[in-house]
Amino acid sequence: MVDRHGQFDARTLLREAVRLAESFREFGDGVVDRLPYLVAAVVAIVLTVVVARLVRSGVERALRRGRAERHVVVVVATLAYYAAFALGLVVALSLGGVNLGVLVGSLGLATVALGFALQDIVSNFTAGIVLLLEHPFTEGDHIAIAETEGEVEEIRVRATRLRAPDGQLVLVPNKLLFTQVVTNSTATMRRRVEVPLEVPYGQDAARARELVLEVAAGLEGVSDDPAPRLLTQDLGKGARRLRLTFWVDSRSDDPDRVRGELLDTAEKRLRDAGVSMALPES
Repeated sequence: MVDRHGQFDARTLLREAVRLAESFREFGDGVVDRLPYLVAAVVAIVLTVVVARLVRSGVERALRRGRAERHVVVVVATLAYYAAFALGLVVALSLGGVNLGVLVGSLGLATVALGFALQDIVSNFTAGIVLLLEHPFTEGDHIAIAETEGEVEEIRVRATRLRAPDGQLVLVPNKLLFTQVVTNSTATMRRRVEVPLEVPYGQDAARARELVLEVAAGLEGVSDDPAPRLLTQDLGKGARRLRLTFWVDSRSDDPDRVRGELLDTAEKRLRDAGVSMALPES
């Protein structure tokens, strides 16, 4: 040190050295006194990692035996791993002499702050977990939400990947899938298709009905239980308005393809029979 006259102060330096040595001695005594607790904490952490991995492996095996989906297996097993790890970590910290009351209070404040800062991420993460567990749709299903629709390619924890009909990749935040109305077109084995038709007055409506139903009943992809129906919906000014309804197994046939083939075949049969029928103008 330097005194007020700019001279080196050996006594001050010696005093600071003694104080530093005393601090190190007190720290060393504390470490020696708490060494058994620190060793127990380290052993507890090692055992925690091992037990958490065993828990994750056990949960994965149990879910696979139950034929759960891959994403459900991963999510549930990961949650089980972190739950076991968190429990073991609390035990290890307790053995190490950490004041859990102060730690829990600090973690609570940090959690509140992070919750506000990462609100969207947390909500999407939570929604993703619920979607994977509730299973409202799965990979390969065709779903629609608001102005977005497509085939589900992958259900992730934060967002779901959809392949739109035009081939574009769409990422939908899981919060939207959890809070908004979702239409799953492939949730059931069959999907109802409706086709509005018009028969101008003066045409043989009975013959037109018969031919269209014959085409629908014989077309590949159209279910026969229930059978196709063609009913009068309204009597317009220039034509009788009909509605054709039939069911298609959406997992084995494309409803749009079946609808197009039905219209092409029905139009040819009606033209050959001399009967006129058309789709209503939009």
